[in-house]
Amino acid sequence: MNTSTNDNEMKRAGGAFADGLTLIRLLLTPVIMFLVIAKGWPDTNTALLAFIIFAIAALTDFFDDVTGGAETSRFRKFGWFDDIADTVLMTGTLAAILYVVMTKGSLNWLLAVPAGIIIFREIIVGLVKGFELSRHGWPETRLGNLKTATIMLAVCLLLAAPWLSVWLETIMSNDENVMDVYGRTTNQVWNIGLGLLWFGALLSLLTGLSLLTQKNLPANDG
Repeated sequence: MNTSTNDNEMKRAGGAFADGLTLIRLLLTPVIMFLVIAKGWPDTNTALLAFIIFAIAALTDFFDDVTGGAETSRFRKFGWFDDIADTVLMTGTLAAILYVVMTKGSLNWLLAVPAGIIIFREIIVGLVKGFELSRHGWPETRLGNLKTATIMLAVCLLLAAPWLSVWLETIMSNDENVMDVYGRTTNQVWNIGLGLLWFGALLSLLTGLSLLTQKNLPANDG
């Protein structure tokens, strides 16, 4: 009996900790958006700081499941908020990047199309989920977790590209003048991030279609 009680207490503590991580992920999103929009991204120092904060926020998505179990666990009071926090983090950061690139006059379809698909999909599915939650529970797609992880990694690389490209070029060229190296940056990191973003957009379309056509599946979208 005592063992069972202790196990339940530990699971409750884990659930509370997981809920706290989810809240942290949500609260870090406006900080990242502020850094991107107001602090001069793609300035290398700003890009580095924004990348670190985003990476921390993204990692909380992994650790809240590890410490508190699935978001449907009875030991998590706010597990249902997990997907919402993911959506806010991904779409908020992507929107901030789009805004900065657009204001600098360098927005092109290679970024705008996948980012637009992801943002639009998350908004539409979020509205559907909010309605279906009261009727059937959260829908599930098998590719949901892969979709989220891919987009998170893509956004990480896009945020990091200004400083990570410079760092990589510096190492490869052994040039101590970072600014000169920056002028020769070939944007491999940015292009890899774009490639992953396109893959994430494809997964977004597939999972979004599945959610909209099979609304009564249980669990979550990852």
